[in-house]
Amino acid sequence: MNMKFLTDYSMLSAISNLQSTGASILTAMQLLGIISAAIAFGIGAYHLIWGGVRGRQSSIVWFIGGAIGLVILMGATAIAQYIDSQVVF
Repeated sequence: MNMKFLTDYSMLSAISNLQSTGASILTAMQLLGIISAAIAFGIGAYHLIWGGVRGRQSSIVWFIGGAIGLVILMGATAIAQYIDSQVVF
């Protein structure tokens, strides 16, 4: 019985470590996502200002892509928490 307890405890510890590592990776990805979205918005603004006739069409692609990417990355925490609450061992 004591050996089974130690095995179960080490398994729970490993799962907890895996969850905290995943949360750390997700936080770092969100920070990089904010930076990437800012760069995308800057490129879109450049195309809007200096793009000439097709500048507006080109800038809209950058603005929409940056916004969608940012929404997905910021929503990843909520998605991960939902999945974590649904998984039962």
